[in-house]
This record gives sequence, structure tokens and C-alpha cells, in this order.
Amino acid sequence: MSSRIVRDYHHMAPTMFHDFNQGVATALADKTRFPDSFWAAHPTVLDPYLAATAKHDAIYHESMHGSKLVIAERELLQAQLVINLDEIASILELAAVRNPEILLASRFTLHKDRRGHARAKAASAAHSAAHTETEDGEGGTPT
Repeated sequence: MSSRIVRDYHHMAPTMFHDFNQGVATALADKTRFPDSFWAAHPTVLDPYLAATAKHDAIYHESMHGSKLVIAERELLQAQLVINLDEIASILELAAVRNPEILLASRFTLHKDRRGHARAKAASAAHSAAHTETEDGEGGTPT
């Protein structure tokens, strides 16, 4: 099973992004699922992300009062967090090669496996190709 993370957080509205990001941050901070040894190869990834998430959380709640300056700061933090999330998603996808369950624990959105539909199309195409070959081979006079 080759799972990939959906980068849908790139275009989320502020409230939806905040909820999503808080869930991911909580999951990644869980030392039982993601011990320090997991992040040892990438020491500059998790702590800056968690710090930016904490700041974003405070700014997000402050932006509810409608201050344009605070809203602009929230948007800048969201853009930075998207960059952090892209980096983390890449690391998790690499780790998932050996441990696919890691993606489920991360709270990222995953691509759905749609094998049945693709297989049906492939089978139909193979059947059509075989049927065409049979028609081409029969009924003609050799020249």
C-alpha cells in the first residue's frame, strides 16, 4: 500500500486550517507515537513547527476580534506553517515506506485508494483490445 498525504491544507480557510493544524501538531507532539528518535534525523523540523503552531493559535484567536494587522500576521504564519507542513509530510511519507501506520497517526489527510475503479478500466481496455484483435484476424480474405 503506497499512501500519500493530501496537501489540502494549502488552500484551507483560516478556521479549517487552524483546526487541522492543531490536530497535526497534537499528533506529532505525542512522544508515544513519534519519539525523539524519530525526529533525530531532522532536528530542525519539529520544534520550529510546534513553536509556529503555538504562535499561530494565539494569533488566530486574537484575529477573531477583526484587527487587520493581526489578520495579516495570521496569514503570514499560516503561509509559514504550510511550508513546515510540506516538509513534515515529505518526512512522514518517507517513514511510511517502512511503517505505513505512521501516516494514520499523523492526522494528515490521506489519498483514498481507488484500485477497483482503475482495475475495471484496465480490464475493459484489455477486453476491447482483445476484441479488436479478434475482429481484425477473422473474416478477411488473405491477399
